[in-house]
Amino acid sequence: MYILEPESRERIWGTPRLHDYSGDQQIEKIGSVYSASGVSEIDCGIVNEEKTFSEMIAENPGKFGLESGEVYPLIISFTACDENLSIQVHPTDEYAQKVEQMPYGKSEAWYFINSPEKGWIYAEQQIPEKSIILEAAKENNYPKILKEYPVAQHDLIYIPSGTIHALTKGSLVYEIQQATDITYRFYDYDRIDKNGKKRDLHVEKAIATLQPDKQVEKRTFESGETVNQREFTIQHLKGKQIVENNSDVASILTIIAGTLVIAGTTCQAGQSIVLLKDEMFELPDTVEAVLATPTKYWKK
Repeated sequence: MYILEPESRERIWGTPRLHDYSGDQQIEKIGSVYSASGVSEIDCGIVNEEKTFSEMIAENPGKFGLESGEVYPLIISFTACDENLSIQVHPTDEYAQKVEQMPYGKSEAWYFINSPEKGWIYAEQQIPEKSIILEAAKENNYPKILKEYPVAQHDLIYIPSGTIHALTKGSLVYEIQQATDITYRFYDYDRIDKNGKKRDLHVEKAIATLQPDKQVEKRTFESGETVNQREFTIQHLKGKQIVENNSDVASILTIIAGTLVIAGTTCQAGQSIVLLKDEMFELPDTVEAVLATPTKYWKK
């Protein structure tokens, strides 16, 4: 069992609201607090250990249910925005392997702790033809093609790779994604970064990996519910109970609300604990958490 140290990332659309989820107090506009990540770009430290999460896995991958050279296949974060995110798409498995030399693409899911101000996010498109989408990209005229997809607090939205989407202002989510952290931007509202430059767009790659026929999935994620997707299984836990990892791969227990103490270390909202195979832990009655377990679908 390991307690991970969250990593905060500043974003142009970020918010101080993520200070309540173990966000770095020195950063005002936090876009994401990475609660569990073991990739080179975002590598969480481990409490009372000198090695990072990725280094620990590289040293003994079998301990985490992985093979030599594999990274932990999921990234868990808390993401929030005080402005709309860019209109974007993530690579499919096929595109990630062919173009980015990555083992898989990036599907993700959002559990809405706070819903967006206007009650919707961008997801999917009204017109499926890529040529029309590309024309809209050239004209920066996205409202005519994008769907305003309704969401509410406590909804769970699964976004398969290759699906156009964007979080909108006011959202605060628990986010689970595959560990290929690649985003292709269609449009970014002509925003200027802190260096006075517009952020890069990736329209050609975004169009190439876009799968217009794909749809997002919306469902409830109440306490006690379990959701199975191709890439992961997540369980919504609340109240006193025994949490056990019955998988061959390490699971990630992430605190949504409340505090718990492990071996004298107090863990707060925004933090994650790695549970190895057959490890168990008693969740206090004041804590709400999500247990995430990777599915190594590419091995089947």
